[in-house]
Parts: sequence; C-alpha cells; structure tokens
Amino acid sequence: MKTKAGVGTWLTRVFLILWTILIIIPFAMMFLTSAKTNEEFYAGVWALPKNPGATIASNFSAAWAKGNFGSNFLNTIIIVGCALFLSLLLSVMISYAIARKEFKGKKTVHTLLLIGLLTSCMVGLTPMFILARFLGLFNTRFVLIILFAARAMPFCCFIMISFLKSIPFELEEAAMIDGASNSRVFGQIIIPLTRPAFVSAGIFLFIDYWSDYMYGLMFISSKSKNTISMGMLQFRVVSGFKIDWGITCAACVIFIAPILLLYVLFHKQVMGGLTAGSVKG
Repeated sequence: MKTKAGVGTWLTRVFLILWTILIIIPFAMMFLTSAKTNEEFYAGVWALPKNPGATIASNFSAAWAKGNFGSNFLNTIIIVGCALFLSLLLSVMISYAIARKEFKGKKTVHTLLLIGLLTSCMVGLTPMFILARFLGLFNTRFVLIILFAARAMPFCCFIMISFLKSIPFELEEAAMIDGASNSRVFGQIIIPLTRPAFVSAGIFLFIDYWSDYMYGLMFISSKSKNTISMGMLQFRVVSGFKIDWGITCAACVIFIAPILLLYVLFHKQVMGGLTAGSVKG
C-alpha cells in the first residue's frame, strides 16, 4: 500500500530540485561558453553559438596548447596513479591491523589517525617544504607522490576500518584452519572483499589529487613537471588584460572531464562502499 507524501517530503523534494538546478547552471554555462567565440560570449551569455563545431575545435585546440596539457596530463597521471597505489595499499594494511587484530598501542594509533583526519594539511606546509629541500626532493614528482599519499592516509583508514569490521571473522578462521597464513588470508580474502571501499576511497582521492593546486605550486618549479592544475594558471587574467572566455571554459572542460567520467562510471560503487560498513549483521 502506497502512502501519500507529506508536506515535509514535498518541501524536501522541491529544495533538492532547486539545489540541483543551482549546481547544474554553472556547468551548463561553462559547456555552452566553450562552444563560443569571445564576441558571441559578450553578445549574450545564454545565446546559442552560431558555428559550434568549428568554434569547439578552435577553442579546445587552443586551450590544449596554451595550457600545455599534453605534458601536464602525463605528469598528473603518473603522480596520481603512484599516489593512489601507495595510499590505498598502506591504508588497507593499517586498517586491517586496527580493525581485526589486537596489539599494544592500537587505540593510540587509531586516535592519531582521527587527529590526522581533523587536521588541515595546510598546517604542515612550511615544515614539509623545509624537509623537502633538506632531503633533495624539491621539484620532483616523487615529493608530490609522498605528500599526496601521506595526507590521504587518515581518510582512507576511516573508510576501510569501518568496512573491515563488517566482514565476518569466521572467514579468516576457516581459512586459517585450512592452513592459510596471515599474508594469504589478507591477500586472497580481505583484499577482494574490500574492493567497494577501495573504489570509494580511490575516487575521492583521485578527485583530491587531480585538482590539487597548493602542493604543485609550492614543491614544483619546472614547467616540464607541472600538473594539470598548474597548467590552468595559464588562463588567469594578468595585468587587467581581457580574458578569452571560450578558450578558458574549454580548458575547464578538459580539466574536469576525467573526474566527471570517473564518477559517472563508478557512482554506484562509491555510494555502496561508503555505506557497506555502516551496518553490521
């Protein structure tokens, strides 16, 4: 039997619809502007482009060249890929120990992870910069990989600990009775079962790493090692000169396209991974 929605439910729906429209409007404006010339943009923000095919090809090719996106894409993929692998691997190992093992100092380690989750990464920028210079890691891709992986550890562990606690202990006990070692249990049972948490954490980390600007600005000085977010600096307004909105919006589309594609492909896994460990039973 269906029940009628109350006033509160309808108000919530209306609010969510309006909120969705407010979020979509800037994206729609950006995509529309990327298909316009600068003259068409100033003639009418919401007017349709006269020759979208030619303008899109012109704007996107100009944005790709101006932002040096070929080299920046490669640098970002290398940095993000290595940082994702390192952060997820270390996080699942730490989370497995905290969630399913007993050892001295367990509560202390867990508390430190929670403190790290509440502490802004901006707090340690100065000591990290000094340490990077001292160790000779300044202006290297490796320093960004290490910093990205380190700052993501508390967040990854927060997701994975709750997920690992929901896995029945009987699975491990049965495997150990059959003669499986701890490493085999971890690699062949725990890792496959933790895949939803991997996907959830991985997508959030990918978005964070891909859009990072501060670390690249502080620790990278060579243009050949710039990330894609650093390439976006080429489209800022300098000394009051007029900005080319068509090319700039085309660069923004190039920048956010991988993030949108990733979320469209894995949005169900993201929500499933975030909620899978919330209920035990």
